[in-house]
Amino acid sequence: MTDAAIPDATCRPGRRRDPGKDEAILQATRELLTERGYEAMTMDAVAERAGVGKATVYRRWSSKPRLTVDSLLCAKQLNADEVPDTGSLREDLLAVATLATRMKNDELMSGLIVAVKAEPEVAGVFHEQFVAGRVRLMRTLLERARERGEVHPEADLDMIAAVGPAMIHYRKLVAHLPMNTEFLERMIDSVVLPLTLSPASAPPAEVSSALAAR
Repeated sequence: MTDAAIPDATCRPGRRRDPGKDEAILQATRELLTERGYEAMTMDAVAERAGVGKATVYRRWSSKPRLTVDSLLCAKQLNADEVPDTGSLREDLLAVATLATRMKNDELMSGLIVAVKAEPEVAGVFHEQFVAGRVRLMRTLLERARERGEVHPEADLDMIAAVGPAMIHYRKLVAHLPMNTEFLERMIDSVVLPLTLSPASAPPAEVSSALAAR
């Protein structure tokens, strides 16, 4: 993926004739991607779901990939300000999972599997919205936990922040497995939290000692 293949991460609907119709079309696109997936999501189905004529859709978006890209750019993304500070990194991370479930972002991500593989532009936006965006969110939560004293001062936050999103990405897009609470709790308890307890250079024995002392 080259930088040129990744559009600016801004909400930029099609030709502005009626902003209300623009949003209805984009929302219908996200709903159909979530419910049916990219292959089964058609421009005609979007028009029907949005309650507009097919010509209205095609005047604004000339292709399904372009419509998909814009629908993702305009999708609401979770940010750190919306995650309650529970006083516990574990509980903060579980809160992220709960909020993401309410927003149906994981279901939307599943619906994009085919498009990510087939459409470079969709893949670029997907990476920014669902991978890089989640890494940034994770890092902010880790910094917050470090200020509370939960994270080792020399822990590698950049590396740790990437682990969870990478595992979720693999589970959904490569292994094609559903996201569930059991997996998320296991990932947090077995992978993420242990990494936060020791400096990046700590040998395995030191990491084990830190876990035993917790």
